[in-house]
Amino acid sequence: MRKNVLLISLVLSLPFWLGINTLAKNLEDFWYSQEIIKRPEILTASADQAILGLKVKETRKQKLKEEYFNNLEIESESAISVEVDNRGNEKVLFEKNPQKSLPIASLTKLMTALVIFDLDETYNFLQLIKITKEAVGQEGSSKYGDLRVGESLLAKDLLYKMLIESSNDAAFALTEPIGKEAFVGLMNLYAKELGLENTHFVNPTGLESNTLEEPNNISTTRDLVKLARYIIENYPQIFEITTHQSYEFLKPDGSLHHFIAQNTNELLGEIPGIIGGKTGWEIEAEGCLLLIIKHPKGNYFINVILGSNDRFAEMRKIIDILNI
Repeated sequence: MRKNVLLISLVLSLPFWLGINTLAKNLEDFWYSQEIIKRPEILTASADQAILGLKVKETRKQKLKEEYFNNLEIESESAISVEVDNRGNEKVLFEKNPQKSLPIASLTKLMTALVIFDLDETYNFLQLIKITKEAVGQEGSSKYGDLRVGESLLAKDLLYKMLIESSNDAAFALTEPIGKEAFVGLMNLYAKELGLENTHFVNPTGLESNTLEEPNNISTTRDLVKLARYIIENYPQIFEITTHQSYEFLKPDGSLHHFIAQNTNELLGEIPGIIGGKTGWEIEAEGCLLLIIKHPKGNYFINVILGSNDRFAEMRKIIDILNI
């Protein structure tokens, strides 16, 4: 009976003590607010302390990234990772042989796309381009659907096929309105105007010569960062196309020509924040990869690998550090 009385008393007293705690908390908040009114520097100090804490945390992250990049081992011939902030300032996070001229295989197609986008008086998405025997004769067959001599296709679909599937046939076909030689001349003119001092093109596809005497398309990771920045700032649609994992290639009448089931960039869908990229592979060039990652705070990272035996694995190493 005594235990029951004590239990009842305890239960009945709970609201009282809860009320006391609530009153104490309210009084504490009241006196704190009154103190802030009298001494606003208290609030400023708290805010400053919070900001300082964030800065310390961010500094630790940056130091950790630097340490990891300093110890990063990349087997490719050349590599670079550059951060671009909201004001356009660049910071090189990692580099290996950034000025070494190397064959770039299908990374060439980024310049091909740039010329097409910039020549808006010559090209538009809805124009028809007739497929020639020379275009179809380019090395490398499609896994999903080949072009056929004599058919006319929309420039838009050829552009998507070139950037998503890395089609050499489509890249060559897109030069037909002004001719291959004139088109390649423009590619080199653009390279010069953009300050790509160690870049030179001999074709719009990135295909390598069958003889050692003939030159290949060459560039450096440093030059390719410049090219990527120019495209992002002036024609971001180019990189937007490269983020499509698949594409329905249509005939001019709207019927299906063929379906491109998979982008050549196997990191799409695996790594978050990708806003653009391009793959490349040839015997002499080996594996090439350009990948652009957007940071939630607005910064973005341009990463380039040339001459790699495993371009995707090496790119993952760089991205893993960026994600710290």
